[in-house]
Amino acid sequence: MPAVVSNSSPLVYLARLKRFDLLRQLFERIFIPAGVWQEVAVDGAGNPEGLLLKKGRTEGWIISEPSLSPQILPDAGLSVVGAGEREAVLLALQKKALLIIDEVEGRRIATRLRIACTGTLGVLVEAKLRGLIPDLKSELDRLKTETNFRFTDELFESVLKKAGEIST
Repeated sequence: MPAVVSNSSPLVYLARLKRFDLLRQLFERIFIPAGVWQEVAVDGAGNPEGLLLKKGRTEGWIISEPSLSPQILPDAGLSVVGAGEREAVLLALQKKALLIIDEVEGRRIATRLRIACTGTLGVLVEAKLRGLIPDLKSELDRLKTETNFRFTDELFESVLKKAGEIST
């Protein structure tokens, strides 16, 4: 299985949906750059995602990695994204890994650098396709109502089509 790197927001959203376990079931191991570790496990230590990230590291399937210098790619446009996104993109590039990231600008940069990416919605679709969750629509409804994750009705419908919950 190829390496997987995650940015903060998918960790947060999946934890808040009580679906953090999907990451382990789908990917076995996930690399987290130092900036993401700081945001989620240290700054968010009392939140569900902070506790789950620490537990995952203790169990050995979350691997915290040191930060890489953005100077290795001075013209990649990384200055427009936050530290966590920047470090996640650089770590995914270094490891030739799948990047789990939701932020639009971070995904654009990753795509320009030919880094394969998915996000919270992609993780949920894959979980549905593998039979790890019975109903994607319910998860998307919860994501929309119980968190600050925002997506259009068109994306909602597209994701349900990919998961085979509505016909094309």
